[in-house]
Amino acid sequence: MKQFPVKKRSRKHLLVYPLLLSLAAGCSSGGGQPSAADPAKDNKPKAPVTLKVLFANPGMTKEIFQELIAGPVKKLHPHISFDMVEFQTTYGLKEMIAAGDIPDFIYTTPYIQDMLDSDIALDLTEQLKKHQIDTARFNPVVMNAIKSFGTKGEIYSLPYMSQSFAMWYNKSLFDRFGSAYPTDGMNWDQAIELSKKLARQENGVQYRGLVATHGGISTFASSLSLELVDSKSLTALISDKWNAVFAKGKALYDIVDNRPVKLNASNVQLFVRDQTLAMAPYWTGGMLGYLKDAKDLNWDVVQVPYFAEAPNKYYQVDYHQFVVSKTTKHLDDVMEVLKVTVSDEVQAKAARQGKETVLANQSIVDQFAQDLDFVKGKNLKGIFKGQASNMIFQSKYNGAVSTAINAAFNDVFEGKSDINTALRKAKEEADKKIAELKQQ
Repeated sequence: MKQFPVKKRSRKHLLVYPLLLSLAAGCSSGGGQPSAADPAKDNKPKAPVTLKVLFANPGMTKEIFQELIAGPVKKLHPHISFDMVEFQTTYGLKEMIAAGDIPDFIYTTPYIQDMLDSDIALDLTEQLKKHQIDTARFNPVVMNAIKSFGTKGEIYSLPYMSQSFAMWYNKSLFDRFGSAYPTDGMNWDQAIELSKKLARQENGVQYRGLVATHGGISTFASSLSLELVDSKSLTALISDKWNAVFAKGKALYDIVDNRPVKLNASNVQLFVRDQTLAMAPYWTGGMLGYLKDAKDLNWDVVQVPYFAEAPNKYYQVDYHQFVVSKTTKHLDDVMEVLKVTVSDEVQAKAARQGKETVLANQSIVDQFAQDLDFVKGKNLKGIFKGQASNMIFQSKYNGAVSTAINAAFNDVFEGKSDINTALRKAKEEADKKIAELKQQ
């Protein structure tokens, strides 16, 4: 992805949002909704406070935060302002902790084990009750994932936006090669068969039908919710189900003209820039960020294909969220900010601009991308015909296992190993790495 010139991918995403005018009038405080009357209950102006927020995810920018969060917050809580620390690869939470400059709250990915290990993340359970933020309003798959990080029922974060997977396709290539378009409800076997009709060389140009393992074979398989680490023994779990996953990936790339030059070649680059890829499964928010500037691409979208064992499931639940620091001296103010971020008004406005809501509110889900002219007439409803798969057990050793599995599939892809031998080696390598990590 780093070589892709259109714009740097973030799973996490790249559209800017206008201010939310309706917040000026306020709304009901029931069900966790902020009200314009809330901050003025005692009719006394509050002392100004500046909250430091770290963007530990490149999908949040100062512009997005200002338009969609800081602006609405200012209307309800005029005493609150923000010190925004933008995403940097060389200066993040670890460096801020070392410098004694811990932010009040953090915008991050689902994976917060490092924050728990550093004892930074605050259990929000009591604060959610105090500030009347009803977790029943959230998508249950997202909320269950958040709760999975608490060993005793703790809730360490509040979600802000969700992230689905869909399959994007180039209509011009299908028209050119006389093939029917993909449809909602396809499984991977059907998608692989369709790929055979598109993959070919023509006039010195290599056209591919489907590249589906961007992010590695472990991402491709995540809709099956295959556990990577045994929660009791903390050893690698590489079940026999991986054989079928590897076989599926191998069948896709055994189509000679469909084979990418490198296993993890960017399907976005092939799809958007080169326009030589017919079908590209990809994160919805990220792809919309690229398609916004792809004026000459005749695209559409369908539900991402699924494994027969997990019908209508797409990749593991993915969301962006806020974590509150234990060290904050402005806890009530931070919680009121988060209350605004999950209000129906802010979530609806974000949805209209291409961010997927974390709320279990169909009327807001249905507003997805309605303010984006470049998606008019597209099959956006297909995106939501599937459901995210459940998050697997989150161990700090998961990365070691997924790395070993991805390396094993690369060996199969390059013809260096058969599937059984590669997976056996992956198990050995993963357990070896886990043992090393346990000694650190």
